Amino acid sequence: MTLSVAEIDIVEVQAGDGDGLLWLSLGFVSAHDPLDVLHIACGQRPTGDVGCDALYLERTDQDLACGGGVCGLRIGASDLGLALSPAGAQALALPGRIRFTFRAQPGLHGQAAAQLARMAAAGQACIVVDEGREDADGN
Repeated sequence: MTLSVAEIDIVEVQAGDGDGLLWLSLGFVSAHDPLDVLHIACGQRPTGDVGCDALYLERTDQDLACGGGVCGLRIGASDLGLALSPAGAQALALPGRIRFTFRAQPGLHGQAAAQLARMAAAGQACIVVDEGREDADGN
């Protein structure tokens, strides 16, 4: 059985760090908002507190947010694959499996991938750099 993967094209990327955090914002068009945003954040260094160290995701505002709802985030050669837990998907009002593409703005992939690689290096084991794979299913 193949799980369905939603595809979302990214049209804007912002990334940065400060106050001990690394963050990445992915902008996309959704059915509800012409510029919806998924914010991804983590600490620059692990604290040893599993709850505090979990990858934090927030969509548009804090009413759609979760900490620890990410099962995996894969950096592909031209896309990003995100797998959310059922609780994470519900909290963010997103599908459980998403393939983020960069067709509208291909140059943004490198910026997003670089920041996610920094997050992985900061201890986020749920983030995997797998730039040889082309989609969320590994095809």
